[in-house]
Amino acid sequence: MCLSRCWTRSALYASGPWLHTTGPERVDERLSETFSVCILERIFRMLYRQVKRQLINDIQTGFAAPGAALPNEKDLAQRFQVSVGTVRRAVDELVAEHVLLRQQGRGTFVGKLDRERFMFQFFKIVPRDRPSEFPEVRLHKFFKSRATQLESQALGLHGNQWVFRIENVLHLQGQPVIHDRIAIAAAMFPGLNQASFTARTTTIYGHYQAAFGVTIVEADERVRAELVAADSARLLHLDEGAPVLRIDRVAHTFDRKPAEFRSSIVDTRNFDYVSRMREMA
Repeated sequence: MCLSRCWTRSALYASGPWLHTTGPERVDERLSETFSVCILERIFRMLYRQVKRQLINDIQTGFAAPGAALPNEKDLAQRFQVSVGTVRRAVDELVAEHVLLRQQGRGTFVGKLDRERFMFQFFKIVPRDRPSEFPEVRLHKFFKSRATQLESQALGLHGNQWVFRIENVLHLQGQPVIHDRIAIAAAMFPGLNQASFTARTTTIYGHYQAAFGVTIVEADERVRAELVAADSARLLHLDEGAPVLRIDRVAHTFDRKPAEFRSSIVDTRNFDYVSRMREMA
């Protein structure tokens, strides 16, 4: 983009009316100045991306724990040997991506995948005539097996790799509404077992983050209507073949690395799928 802008500016300078009233020295001076600006812009982008990558690495390695305060921008600038403006650009992007949380008058903190953030960013099933509520999650199955072709493709796995399979039934207003099937790569979550998963005190994504350093930052979803299969019908108290909503989600950690593949079957008789659009400045 910078290089394209450079050539555009050069073309403008070369075709401008001043070209006919100034000498070649003025042309060379302006072209040189234009390319110098582009080089500085490119260096700035390279530096703030390096700072962003290091901050992400701090989170992934646990050096900056979920909920911990980030050092102020001046201290970070000294640590990375860059300007405060470079640090601010990196931090601003991580705030926009919900990785960091800026609190007025308090500072900037590593974002926690707690209930509030889960409800805002990832949970989109809402009662039709009542406010949204946090679901009651009941474990139905937990086991380990080889990944299917679809799961391998979604999770970016190669070869015959193992995945943990988790099935949950989510209750809203006291009734079963969602049947979740989750597949995660066993290699990404070493030591995960049913006991620790059931005993977690936070959301599933919060457990990924706190116990394994896997921070979910975004997700891609495909939504379609279909007829419910027998197993989901039984869990959701539906007649087999009743219409339901199916949501296939691939959740990503940093650099869009896939971490979870989830298929959700939703009884939408009294519930809607609501997508919340974040306002852009």
